[in-house]
Amino acid sequence: MLIELDEINKNLTNCLASLEKTPAEDKSADELVQKLHECVERRQFILDKVLQSLNAEDKQMLEKQLQLTQKFEQQAQIILRHRQELLHLGSKTKRQINVYKSIGAK
Repeated sequence: MLIELDEINKNLTNCLASLEKTPAEDKSADELVQKLHECVERRQFILDKVLQSLNAEDKQMLEKQLQLTQKFEQQAQIILRHRQELLHLGSKTKRQINVYKSIGAK
């Protein structure tokens, strides 16, 4: 179970890194978001199983996983804010273009 968790953590790290580098309009970004969602769900499932069989040795491992969860969340929030800024800029640009078009039509 821990080996699978380590593998999922690596996949999450790689997926977040790829999302940071991939333009929002790129179709592969949608696939990366889907993969990220699947990894998060699988990770949560495994962590739930670990919690059910908790012992003293698992405490350190769970603390490490909590730190990783917080790191993943911070990375995802940065990516989310960046994508939202891009969407806002795109909307603003479209409005400006429409204003120029309407001025040009007169």
